[in-house]
Order: sequence, then C-alpha cells, then structure tokens
Amino acid sequence: MAKNILVTGSKGQLGQKVKDVLDTFSDINVVYTDVEELDITSRRSAESVFQTVKPEIVINCSAYTAVDKAETEKETALKVNQKGPLILAEKCLQHDAFLIHVSTDYVFSGEGFKPYLENEPTKPVNFYGETKVLGEEAIQQTFNNFIIIRTAWLYSEHGNNFVKTMLRLGKERQKLGVIDDQVGS
Repeated sequence: MAKNILVTGSKGQLGQKVKDVLDTFSDINVVYTDVEELDITSRRSAESVFQTVKPEIVINCSAYTAVDKAETEKETALKVNQKGPLILAEKCLQHDAFLIHVSTDYVFSGEGFKPYLENEPTKPVNFYGETKVLGEEAIQQTFNNFIIIRTAWLYSEHGNNFVKTMLRLGKERQKLGVIDDQVGS
C-alpha cells in the first residue's frame, strides 16, 4: 500500500532536492507544501493539512536558515525553528505519523575537526544554532516517533549555496579569498 508523505518547505533548496528524489518513486503519495499551504508555526494550519493529507511520514524541510540575520530577526528565527518543529511533533503525535526533522551542525560549537557523534552535547555559538537546538528539544520532549538529521553544507542545483557562489565568483574574478578555518564535505 502506498505511503502518504507530507513534505514541508518544498520550495527551499532542501525541499526541492527531496522532491527530486521522492518523485522517482511511483508507490508513494507525496504532498509537497511550503508556507502558503502549510504554515508550520500555526496549529490551525497544521491541523487542517494533517486532516486532509493524513500523512504517515512527515519530512520537515522548513527552517529559518539565514544564520547571520537570525541575530537580528530573533523572533522569526525562533518561531520557525522552535515553534514550527514543536507543532509538527504535536500533530505527528496526534495523527500517529513518523517525523523526519532536518537540523544542522550549528547545534555544536564548531571546535575541532573530527565528525560529531549524535550523542555529543550541543553547544551552539550563535542564535541560529540555539533555535535549532530548541526545535530538536521540542520534538524530543513531545514524542518518540522521529529522527533528527543534523546536516551541513547543503548544496544542489536549487537555490543559493556556497558552491554556486564560488562558481559564480570564479567566473567574475581572477582571484578569490576564501576562509580556510571550516571543513565541509
């Protein structure tokens, strides 16, 4: 039997890539939403979509991702990154759905050069990271039918990202100055 999957944030870079992958499967029913169809920070909006879609799996690709702007747009960053995941977790609990929540490595300090393990303590160095920790905690305190994926260095053909910026600048300039104190893969 086909699974009903609900994807939030489907117009973002990650959401579009998830769509590219899920669209290759013919045995699942996927409903793609963005803020216009599902405002994850609104219980009413979430309930309406859950009632209609009846998802068995929810993939949360929604996030406030403007790391630097989060320092000045704290209310918005907190609303999307903490309250949104809380509401999705509540609705998944009420509707018996599994939640896949995408978070970030910004929940860690960024010190060191070895990969983090999932059980290492969080220690965000900025407000963006704090909001993502609060979102993870909200899910963990609500129910236990979830997985949290902490990722970094998103890049694809969709949206803006570091790789596309470097390719563009490489065409425009003869020399690029790039910081070398970060590791990505």
